[in-house]
Amino acid sequence: MLQPRQRPFRRPFDPSFLLAAVATGAFYYVVYQPSMQGSILHRYTTEHAVEHVIVALFIWGVFDIVWKFLSFPREILALKHDWLPPRQGREPAAAASVLLAQIAQKPAWLRGSKVGKRLVRALEFVSDKGSAEDYREHILYLAEQDDDQAHANYTLTRFVTGISPVLGFLGTVVHFGTALSGFSADDVTTKLPEIIKEMGSAFNTTAVALTTAMTMMFSLFICERMERAIVHAIDRLIERELLNRFESNDANISPFLTALQAAHEAAVGEISTILSRQIEIWSQNLDTLFERFDRRQIHEVQGWQGALDALQQRLEAHDAGRADQVRQILGTVDARQDTHMAQIQSLLERTAAAKDDFAGLTQALRDLASDEGRLVELQSHLADNLRVLRETQQIEDALHGLTGAIHLLTARHRQPGLHEAA
Repeated sequence: MLQPRQRPFRRPFDPSFLLAAVATGAFYYVVYQPSMQGSILHRYTTEHAVEHVIVALFIWGVFDIVWKFLSFPREILALKHDWLPPRQGREPAAAASVLLAQIAQKPAWLRGSKVGKRLVRALEFVSDKGSAEDYREHILYLAEQDDDQAHANYTLTRFVTGISPVLGFLGTVVHFGTALSGFSADDVTTKLPEIIKEMGSAFNTTAVALTTAMTMMFSLFICERMERAIVHAIDRLIERELLNRFESNDANISPFLTALQAAHEAAVGEISTILSRQIEIWSQNLDTLFERFDRRQIHEVQGWQGALDALQQRLEAHDAGRADQVRQILGTVDARQDTHMAQIQSLLERTAAAKDDFAGLTQALRDLASDEGRLVELQSHLADNLRVLRETQQIEDALHGLTGAIHLLTARHRQPGLHEAA
């Protein structure tokens, strides 16, 4: 649980006060330089001691406003940060300690922000009490505290805004008193220009005071409005994330719940012990079963290995026999192919010879066709001769002569044909 360290003095030294003191000294060091003599800044800030006080308070208020304004970016970034995990329904009060541990792991600048402190204080209430009873009232109380703190943070600014006009009027009165003191009624007439000059410079203090008051009032309006907007955003975040997050139990049944929780824890412990023993027994049985499975698997692997070896041998023998058969078939096919090629070669040779014979026969037929024309012509002549011979009754001699002529022609016709056939 986060317990912030308590200090006897919350802010023993205000950083804005120290910076304002240094800045005031530097300002008047510059203003009192010879080059600044007679300037408006010199005339309005150095005429009277009251003006020194007003300027010092104004610088202090400005540094306080700037100091608070510089803290706003951290608060805005802290509001955009995911502080808590999404909730799933109502959670037990014991979950507040877990959430506090998660917040404790955040960076220091987040834990030091307003939203970080508000979350821690809201969760510590549930964690310390062990219940979410009166949680709404506590959240409203924290919101009121932050609102009061936001108002109290600008006490210095309100003080400067309220005291500056009073100091201005005081400086004016002091100037009037200084201008009119030490003069008699007769001297007033003679020293009237000097008195009017003093009275005119008296209103410079009022002008400086009113300017300071208006500036601080406007700065107060801007910064306080921004801080209250941040505080209201924190209120909405707390209401959304924590208001209905935890279970609300009646305080009267808390002892019964404690006893029930103790009994539940004892039952859970006993169940865990029994479950551990049962798991151990199951583990032993499973180890024995796995050993049997391993032995059986080894035996089956050996059997499968022997069967695979025998099958491999059979396959090798079958492959060898098939290789011999294939070689024999290939030899037979080669022999038959050689025989077939020889027959084809012989057929080709015969075809070539037949081609030559057909060519000779064709030529002989052509010659015969030409000789047949001659034979027809000769036959017609012979017919004429026979008719003449018949007429001349010398047929017998003519027949013998014709027969001899035919034999001669036939012999002559055969001799060229035989030569061409050869």
